[in-house]
Amino acid sequence: MSERKRRQIEKLRLPNVNGLPDDVVHVLHHSIVGIARMRRSIEDADKAVERSRLVAFESWQLLKRVCDSD
Repeated sequence: MSERKRRQIEKLRLPNVNGLPDDVVHVLHHSIVGIARMRRSIEDADKAVERSRLVAFESWQLLKRVCDSD
């Protein structure tokens, strides 16, 4: 494993990875990256759901105004 990857993993504030075998550090790195990606996906999905709710509410209000004006 490259020294650069090991330093990046150490920056993630994991327990001390010094002295751990490279394969364990590699698995930790991929696990943290996977968790970070899932977290970002969940945050993006939450924003999309909120936007969809807002658009649905605005559409409902517009439809109500159109129907009330008849």
